[in-house]
Amino acid sequence: MSRVFFKKFKFFFEKLKILLYNVRNISVRYGGYRMGIFIVAIFLLLIGYLSIGIAKISGGKANEIKKSLENNKENLLETEGTLELIKVEGGWRFRSFDVRIEFKNQNEKIFSYDKTYTSTESRASFLLKCENKGEVAVTVIYNKKNPSEYYIKELEELEVSENSKIGLTIIGGLFILVGLCTIYVGIK
Repeated sequence: MSRVFFKKFKFFFEKLKILLYNVRNISVRYGGYRMGIFIVAIFLLLIGYLSIGIAKISGGKANEIKKSLENNKENLLETEGTLELIKVEGGWRFRSFDVRIEFKNQNEKIFSYDKTYTSTESRASFLLKCENKGEVAVTVIYNKKNPSEYYIKELEELEVSENSKIGLTIIGGLFILVGLCTIYVGIK
C-alpha cells in the first residue's frame, strides 16, 4: 500500500512542478509575471482555507452525532420505519433530497418527520436508489424521550461526516501547499 501511495504522491508533485513551470512561462511571456503568479497563489491558498473550514464543519456534525448517540444510550431505541423520497433537487455533483421519515415508538405512536438531506451529509447512493420506489424500509434509532432526535442507519451520516472531515482536510492542505510552492516559484 505504501509503495502505491508514494508513486501517486511522486506523480502528483511531478505534475505540480510542470504546472508551476508553465504558469511561470505564461506569466513571463505576457508580462506581469510576479503579479499573475501571486494572484494564482492567493486563490490556491483561499481554496485550501475554505476546504479546511468546510472540513471543520463536517467534523462538528460528526461530533454532534457521536455525542447524541453516546449521551443517550439508555434512552435510544431501534425500530423499523419507512423513508419516502419526496423530491430531488440539484445537479450532478451536489444534490438535495427531501424525504419523509415515519416510524413507531415503543407505545405504537406513529411519528412522521420531513427532512432535507444533502449529498455531503448522507449517503446519496442510498437515497438515489429510493428515487422511484415509494416507501423504503429503514432502521431508525431514536431517543424515546424526544423522538425528533433520530438517526437513520442506512444513511450513515456519522461515517460520511467523518470521511468528509478527513478528505477535505487533506485536499485543503494540498491546495495550501500548492499555493506556497507557487509563491516560492514567484519569488525565485
